[in-house]
Amino acid sequence: MPEPQDDGEEHLRRVTGAMVVLGLLGIPFWGLLRSWTAALAFGVGALTSLAFWTLHRFLTGRMLTPSVRRRWLYGFLSLGKLALIALVLRGMMGWYPAEALPLALGVLLFVAGILLEALRLAFLNPQSPPPD
Repeated sequence: MPEPQDDGEEHLRRVTGAMVVLGLLGIPFWGLLRSWTAALAFGVGALTSLAFWTLHRFLTGRMLTPSVRRRWLYGFLSLGKLALIALVLRGMMGWYPAEALPLALGVLLFVAGILLEALRLAFLNPQSPPPD
């Protein structure tokens, strides 16, 4: 029997799903709209965004501990998320400098996933009244 998920985990799963769908739709879109290199740049950006999101979920989950040392350790390790994006952007801009827009939009998929989940929640009928 599967273990029940809490509400927070369900939202994270939905954000991840939205990112995957947007990434899969964006690759052929950029390929048809511009070129195969634009589709490649968007795909690399989308994979970077998914890696960023996965690392964020892992590190944030580990930070939720009573140990202050562990919170500081995982907080410091979370800088790796920013380093991941910086390394990918620097490398891709060296190889394909003309494809900055599709690359940047691919990297921003995690923002789009969060916004889609926020819109879904905004139009969702609440099951219970909000707390006072």
